[in-house]
Amino acid sequence: MNAMELNSMSDVKKVDCISIESSLEELKVSRNTLHTYMNVLGVTKYKFPFDRRNYITKIDFERVRQFIQENK
Repeated sequence: MNAMELNSMSDVKKVDCISIESSLEELKVSRNTLHTYMNVLGVTKYKFPFDRRNYITKIDFERVRQFIQENK
């Protein structure tokens, strides 16, 4: 299974996630920087039916936020 899992293949719900775009705004980092952090931490991206955006779980978002704070 690749990194772009579909919701039907997992128990992750959209309500438990934050969009990549929202993550970029909150963390104030570039898309490339966010993807680098996600790769280092092994964060999985999710897509949901009828939605073009990519999401990560709120738990993974907090892991990325903590990683950024610890490495400033």
